[in-house]
Amino acid sequence: MSGWEDITAGFRRELAELSTEQLRMDGEKSFRLALIGAAGSGKTTLARALAGAETPQASGLEHFLPEYTLPLSAQDVAELNLTTLLILLLDATKGDYVQEVAAADYLAYLGKPMLVCYTKMDTLQVETRMIREQARWRGAQILPLIGTQPDTVLDLLVPAVLEALPGHRLALANRLALFRAQVADEIVRGTAQANATFAAAKGMGDLRPSLRFPFDDDDLMVMCANLAEMTERLGIAYAGDLVLGNHSLVERVDPGQVWRQMSRHVLGLVPVWSLRAKVALAYGGTAALGQAVEHICSTGAELDSKSLQGLYKSVARDTRAVGDSVLSRAKDALPSGRARGQASRRPARPWSSLLQRERRKKCGECSRMNPSDALYCAYCGVQLGGSLPPNANDGRVGTNP
Repeated sequence: MSGWEDITAGFRRELAELSTEQLRMDGEKSFRLALIGAAGSGKTTLARALAGAETPQASGLEHFLPEYTLPLSAQDVAELNLTTLLILLLDATKGDYVQEVAAADYLAYLGKPMLVCYTKMDTLQVETRMIREQARWRGAQILPLIGTQPDTVLDLLVPAVLEALPGHRLALANRLALFRAQVADEIVRGTAQANATFAAAKGMGDLRPSLRFPFDDDDLMVMCANLAEMTERLGIAYAGDLVLGNHSLVERVDPGQVWRQMSRHVLGLVPVWSLRAKVALAYGGTAALGQAVEHICSTGAELDSKSLQGLYKSVARDTRAVGDSVLSRAKDALPSGRARGQASRRPARPWSSLLQRERRKKCGECSRMNPSDALYCAYCGVQLGGSLPPNANDGRVGTNP
């Protein structure tokens, strides 16, 4: 029978056997975020915020964050045709954007995704700042930035870049430190959601509560493979080398122990494994392990016992709600669930119509069906059986005089 130690063993095995070639290629994918604007528009300040360094040149990131000053030269346009994303910067203190409009119109022909950002928003009065923040420019929503405050870049520009370049998430995090926290959060949440969904679908066949360990060997094989890939992605996002053969990272975190601790928060005072608790643990255990690994990758140090307890409580707050949501979607996806939904929308046939159909009379001459109280066939006039009533019309069609 499987146990908590099998989670650690399965995790180590899957991590050692994980094929990392495609993941490494995703992390090494090339990109260029071109910062375009007039002189003094804040290009260098924004580049520093994105690079997390004094200057992109000092950290060797100038290739990924090239700067272009308006008006553009022919050489600039040729280089911009090879960029991945165009970021057009508007100085919020200016009122004349003739050069920026001309550049945007011309760059539109390159077919590259483009973001439009105001800079120096902190120098404006509150009323003007609110107007600029609500404005649209050339059909694009304005991103109001304060380059000297990385939080505004992190909250506004980073999500916009990730949305514009979904295939470069891992590479952006690997090269630019400002992207790492959000990309790591997406990796952890996505893996936790995948494990919870698998646990819900796998457990639908057996809804009986259990006192035993909630996962079997097949469960652990799939979920540990997801945990291993999550760990490798986090290592690449933080530009680290996990040295998979030596398990350097695995020695610093015990997945089985993390899941065991999370189980106490999931079960509470009722030590019975229901399907709801199993799905919640699949989500919470994955999320807690992912956050612990992310902490090691970002700081190089393990979480102490007090920090781990805080981590478990933090993850547990969302675990039950997410588990209920995943379980509800899994039930709705079952054929029986879809059938119940369709049956509830299908109008019921009145019993009276069924009874009337059963009471109809069949004509022995033409085999047509007639109402149950008819004396003569409505199609050929032949008497349908039984004697005529006393007041019957003797001249009725199809009867003898």
